[in-house]
Amino acid sequence: MAQTMRLAMHADQMPDPAGPVFSLNCPGYRMARGGGTLPFSIGDAVRAEISHDDLLESWQEARGLTPSEAEKMTAAAAAQLTRILESGLESADITEAVTDAAVVLLLALRRQGISNPKRIPPCTVIWHGQDNREHVLLGA
Repeated sequence: MAQTMRLAMHADQMPDPAGPVFSLNCPGYRMARGGGTLPFSIGDAVRAEISHDDLLESWQEARGLTPSEAEKMTAAAAAQLTRILESGLESADITEAVTDAAVVLLLALRRQGISNPKRIPPCTVIWHGQDNREHVLLGA
């Protein structure tokens, strides 16, 4: 079955390939015994998941951020993840990379208007450092 993607951006907002870029890919929230998980990957290199309890805690904490604070936190996490990726994952602290990626992913999805983490759809978050902003593709 083919999956249709809904663009959450305009064509003129697509990232310019001249700057640092990474992508975070998520198949969406997965129900499971014990509450579910949010699996995601950093490009094709690292696969991770956020447990149900950690997801709810992070989502609640993100609700307390102002838009400006969320934007600054996203930019800081993305900059750190970019540095890790550019220096090479083989010598990196993978836990730190996954934590930074989770911050970027969750805050980007909240800015897309997703109000319940259990309703996170399949998506891709593309970070483009030159404009210091994420671009989100949501699955339909």
